[in-house]
Amino acid sequence: MRKIILYIAMTLDGFIADENDGFSFLNEYDNLESIQNSYSLFINRIDTLIMGRVTYDVLKDINEWPYKDYQSYVMTKQADQYSDSRVLFRNNLESLLKDLQQVEGKDIWLVGGGVLIETFLKHNLIDEYQIAIIPKFIGKGKKLFTLSEIEAKLKLEKVEKMDEIVMLTYLKK
Repeated sequence: MRKIILYIAMTLDGFIADENDGFSFLNEYDNLESIQNSYSLFINRIDTLIMGRVTYDVLKDINEWPYKDYQSYVMTKQADQYSDSRVLFRNNLESLLKDLQQVEGKDIWLVGGGVLIETFLKHNLIDEYQIAIIPKFIGKGKKLFTLSEIEAKLKLEKVEKMDEIVMLTYLKK
């Protein structure tokens, strides 16, 4: 069965994006060999991406779509108002996940953002969490975890030091 994996970077104070949905706080880590190796290992495990509309809006203006070799879905309530040949727009997460689990394939990357991750958490849909802890405080922005009423038991699978970054891998129990 295909796993749903949250693979994401988070600042030490818990943010996945700045207050303008930007990721510039990650720029100085992009060229680290350890990060590139980790990403390569991960990206070879997947063939499908699911992202929220805000994440898509941040990425859509990239000239060369970085995920052209992957089936990419954008979850939005206004799916019929979007058109982009690089991605498929969906408004029903339950239907999408049912469709994806019925076809053979590699794992599925839950790219983000916060609202979509929150929905996956509420319904206990994340099988694996790979969270890179970035040694920075940015003070404000978009938090990775905002729900206080969610309870989930996870199993620590691996802790990996990658230069200044720590990658935590947890599995759903």
